[in-house]
Amino acid sequence: MIARDLRFRIAGAADAPAVAQLHAASWRSAYRGVLRDAYLDGALDSERAALWHERLVNGADAPLEVLLMEDPRGLLGFGCLCPDADPAWGPLIDNLHVQPALKGEGLGRQLMGALQQRITASGATQGFHLWVLEANLAARAFYRRLGGRELAPEHHEMPDGATYPCLRVVWQGAAPASA
Repeated sequence: MIARDLRFRIAGAADAPAVAQLHAASWRSAYRGVLRDAYLDGALDSERAALWHERLVNGADAPLEVLLMEDPRGLLGFGCLCPDADPAWGPLIDNLHVQPALKGEGLGRQLMGALQQRITASGATQGFHLWVLEANLAARAFYRRLGGRELAPEHHEMPDGATYPCLRVVWQGAAPASA
């Protein structure tokens, strides 16, 4: 990994455009051949911009925290944490993205570690979880390397209008009594 002067901070309303831009770039890189090309090449930018404007400017989906990872050159990655997402599974990491050109440099691991620290500091005891598209093999391997455990797929509708199998990935005993 290249040494960087990393800094983590919680996003504010002014960060919505940069977060949306990185989100779109990450999806174009990771989801080509998974989500519909027409969506990735068309509505993705405006749809992500609207989503992050709603979340960071208008407070939609609250409570949530968007943790930015930056260095002196700007935004390197972000993760979105929904602390009250599920009483059984615990907090949800709703997004985890790094600049596509920087994948493989250890930034995702550092960002995930920072999110885990926030979860621990919040007092959550049941663990945490996230959802990953079953076809996103690189992300699934990354989460397994970090100790995530995949559960059976469920079908979720994605913003491109199609339904895809997704896996819940859980950490630290994040499992309801019935699981």
